[in-house]
Amino acid sequence: MAARSSSTLRLFSRLLHKTHLHPPPPTLSPHHHPSSSLRHPQFSLFSLSSFSTAASRRQPKKVDIGARARQLQNRRLWTYALTFSGVAGFVILVLNNFQDQLVFYVTPSEALEKFNSNPSRNKFRLGGLVLEGSVHQPASSPEMEFVITDLMTDILVRYQGSLPDLFREGHSVVVEGFVKPFTDEIKASGTSGKNKEVTSKARSGECFFSATEVLAKHDEKYMPGEVAAAIEKNKKKIEEEAEAQKTAAA
Repeated sequence: MAARSSSTLRLFSRLLHKTHLHPPPPTLSPHHHPSSSLRHPQFSLFSLSSFSTAASRRQPKKVDIGARARQLQNRRLWTYALTFSGVAGFVILVLNNFQDQLVFYVTPSEALEKFNSNPSRNKFRLGGLVLEGSVHQPASSPEMEFVITDLMTDILVRYQGSLPDLFREGHSVVVEGFVKPFTDEIKASGTSGKNKEVTSKARSGECFFSATEVLAKHDEKYMPGEVAAAIEKNKKKIEEEAEAQKTAAA
């Protein structure tokens, strides 16, 4: 009885040993698929919250407040500069156009001086006295000629058209037109007799006055204030020079 029990135990132990060394192959079910053994990673709420916490712990990029302020200031200065330049350019353009439209009352001396300094601006209202004996119409031209003087400078005026009834030699006159360089034909016209002597000083210059209008809106004694003042100043100067010559001769 004891021998049978020991043999049974030995047999049972051998079976257990074989089973441990050679395990039976796994049994495949009809619904089993090889890819089902590949498991997708599982994300838990804890892992997601950990990722969110880690992202929030990143420090924001530091902003240079001084550089940003300088950038805004430079942009503001450029805006002001461009605005000012635009306004200034517009004002200059308007003033230039306005000045081109302006016509100034000048004496013959002032007209020639302004023309020599800037020939592009040659339009004036010329005021002065009509030199006696200077009114003349050349045979080869439909234009009338006469000389305007401020007692210091004579300038030859040419005008095509009828002169106003109030126009008189020896009286004041205002004409509007342009200062132009002399041509040989204009210089040669009217060079005979008394007219040659009277106009010789005006023809000796480099320019004449081409009048587009003779202004006679008032009586023959009318003259703009600035022109009258200039003529009076020249008159006093001539008298002082004459007095000085008398004193020197005595």
